[in-house]
Amino acid sequence: MPKTICLLTALLLAAAVCPAQSLDGRALNVEGAKNAYTPVSVPCDAQAPDTTVQVVSKKTGAACPATIAGGELVFVPQAADGAYEVKVLKEAKPAAVQIAKADGADELTVKVNGEDFTSYHYSNENKKPFLWPVLAEGGATITRNWPMGEDKYASKDHPHHKSLWVSYGDLNGVDCWGEGKNSGFQHSGEVTFGSGDAFGWIRAKNVWQDKNHKPVIDEEREYRFYASPADARMLDLSVTFTASYGTVKFGDTKEGGILAYRIRPEIQASYDNKETGVRMKKGTMSNVNGSGGNVWGKASPWTDYSGEIEGVGVRGLAAFDHAGNLRHPTTWHFRDYGLNGANCFGLSYFTKGKENGDYELAEGKSLTFKYRVIIHSGDVEEAQIAERYAAYANPPKVTWAK
Repeated sequence: MPKTICLLTALLLAAAVCPAQSLDGRALNVEGAKNAYTPVSVPCDAQAPDTTVQVVSKKTGAACPATIAGGELVFVPQAADGAYEVKVLKEAKPAAVQIAKADGADELTVKVNGEDFTSYHYSNENKKPFLWPVLAEGGATITRNWPMGEDKYASKDHPHHKSLWVSYGDLNGVDCWGEGKNSGFQHSGEVTFGSGDAFGWIRAKNVWQDKNHKPVIDEEREYRFYASPADARMLDLSVTFTASYGTVKFGDTKEGGILAYRIRPEIQASYDNKETGVRMKKGTMSNVNGSGGNVWGKASPWTDYSGEIEGVGVRGLAAFDHAGNLRHPTTWHFRDYGLNGANCFGLSYFTKGKENGDYELAEGKSLTFKYRVIIHSGDVEEAQIAERYAAYANPPKVTWAK
């Protein structure tokens, strides 16, 4: 290759990536920031400084929290296009998203702007890791507390529905969805975490095993918890499966959700407790085609479950399927009794036998799923869930100014 071409290539790469020695004062351009609190990233090889980093809008003067991690600078432009500038402050302020190890427990606590948001439980005394509680604005739990805690309107069915979790019911015939005596395990290995201003993160390595603890598949996940306001708490989930022990077939079953949650009982679309005689039809199930109606097993880029919590107001949980996921838009195991799971494999159930969802992951290959979760105030329209999904699917474009 001619030297002039090599030099030109090197200059282009240098312009695309933030040089470590000149982070403070570097200029950025943002295009397409139509929705507030949509995280964006740009390549950055600078090492995170010991002090606080902000990205400031030259148009509005707003200082956006920023995090440098994994070769990226991540910040939230807050619906303002145009020029931004990186500022490295002289002092270190407490991170907006704080993640810490709980004393004496395999648990990581997550606080956003000083308020409790959730905890990650990864003890191998449980069959799988999970997030609980998951708190909406006002401190109310958005997911079911049982069986880890108690709910005002008890719904003591399906004990394997633990708040917000990752699982699937047929991996080479192994059930890692249920928690009966014949079901498998998700064995927690290395767990790392970090706090930050734009986001804090948890990364975990797990081995999914059969009932005799024989390894079936490796899985790595990352949770990113963003410094979003209390009325729209936000997290991203990335799950990567690697067939380290031979080919793995994800068998066609409705029993699964790579992202799954159980909504709190008051928000269920239908609630019937035979023990207490309490019956309610209170919550609303929505997807891209609207609210109500038959949403079980339907393909949609997003879903939402919302309803009124006594003394708190309307709260909801929206789940987004990433455009790069297998079989996007995914089908959803979306039930009126409170369950929702992103399941692109259970097609024979969702299509009444017209399609088969089996999928084989060859030995040594990997398969990644990505999702966004928003815990919001207001209903699906008031929280602008359709607009927020559009911003997730087509995020603002960010480039380093030349």
